[in-house]
Amino acid sequence: MFEVEHVTCLSTSPLRVWTAVSDLGGFARWHPFIRLSGVAAEGSAIGYTFNTTFLRKPLTAPATITRFRKPAEIGWKTGMRGLLMLEEAYRIDEISSGTEIRHTTRCWGLVSILAARKMKGHILGSMKESDRALERYLRPGSPAARPLSRGDRRVAKRKAH
Repeated sequence: MFEVEHVTCLSTSPLRVWTAVSDLGGFARWHPFIRLSGVAAEGSAIGYTFNTTFLRKPLTAPATITRFRKPAEIGWKTGMRGLLMLEEAYRIDEISSGTEIRHTTRCWGLVSILAARKMKGHILGSMKESDRALERYLRPGSPAARPLSRGDRRVAKRKAH
């Protein structure tokens, strides 16, 4: 088992960050790899799709919301029991300059033991890229921060499948 963490500080309100990371369907607006669907509530089953570059096709798996403390923390776990499981979470804290986001991914299972060193670097790189995308999305006046139009939702839905 191993855990990777990336911390980002943004000059925006914690509520604005919470709104972005707890809107599962809205992940398509900002997250470069993950598409989520379903209701964000502790214990709820959700859809999880990860767009891979190494397999050249998306991986889809069931996931479960494992943490849901509004407006401070959300997390989910997915994977194949015994082989590779992961839990990804966002913790949101108010700081004097805005918001601190603590983004963590915890992995366990046989694959995480055998390939931990290589996986850690790839996961951390993906987390940094997604955190930068979230920062761009939350930047005031960003065109990405606008609500999705009906056409945009259809495109995002096609990309997620």
